[in-house]
Amino acid sequence: MTSNTPPILHKGALSAAGFFAASVVVFAAMAADRHHDAHQHGVSEMNLAIEGSRVEIELESPGSDIVGFEHAPSTAADRQAIAGAVKKLKNGSGLFAFPTAADCKLENSVVEAPSAEDHEDKNGHGHKHGHKDGHGHDRAEKKGETHSEFHAHYHFSCEKPRELKHVEVKLFDVFPRAEGIEVQAIISNRQFKRELTRGSSRLTF
Repeated sequence: MTSNTPPILHKGALSAAGFFAASVVVFAAMAADRHHDAHQHGVSEMNLAIEGSRVEIELESPGSDIVGFEHAPSTAADRQAIAGAVKKLKNGSGLFAFPTAADCKLENSVVEAPSAEDHEDKNGHGHKHGHKDGHGHDRAEKKGETHSEFHAHYHFSCEKPRELKHVEVKLFDVFPRAEGIEVQAIISNRQFKRELTRGSSRLTF
C-alpha cells in the first residue's frame, strides 16, 4: 500500500482529511512564533500530526547535519554522500520507533535532497528552499551564505492507535552531526512544542 499524500508544509494541505489540512495553518502559525534563526547547524525541525490511525511526520534538516556540507554537490563524493543520506532518510522505520503494541507501519516516505540546480536557483533567479527572516528577506542572500536542507515526509499507519503513546526519534543515531530537533505537534485537538536532544530523544504524547 502506498500513499501519494503530499507533505504537510511544502506541498500544501493533505488531501486525505480536513484535520491534516488544518495542520498546515497551525504549523505555519507556530513557526512564525519562533524567535531564533530557524536554520542552525545541528538543529532540525520536525512536524508531527496524528489523527486516529494516521501519523504524518515532516522533517527538515540542514545539509551540514546530514552530509557535512551545504555547498552544491559538484563531485562524485558529494553526490554519493547525498544518495546515501537519501537512502537513510527514506527508511522512516529506522528513524522513528513507535511502541510495539501500536503496530505502526511505514506506508510511504518522500525525500527532497539538495541538488546543484537548487543552488543555481538560489544564486540566480529564485530561492527554491529559501527561508525568510522577520522582514521578509531571504536569510541566505542577506548573509551571503548558501543553505541547503533535506526535506522528508513520512506517512505511518497504526493498527492500535490507543497504544500510540510516544515516538523515539533516532535521527541522532543515524546522523551523528545532528544536535537537536525542534518539534511542532498536533494530536487530535491538542498542539504543543518540544525540543529533542541526543540525550532526550523520546517524544511522549
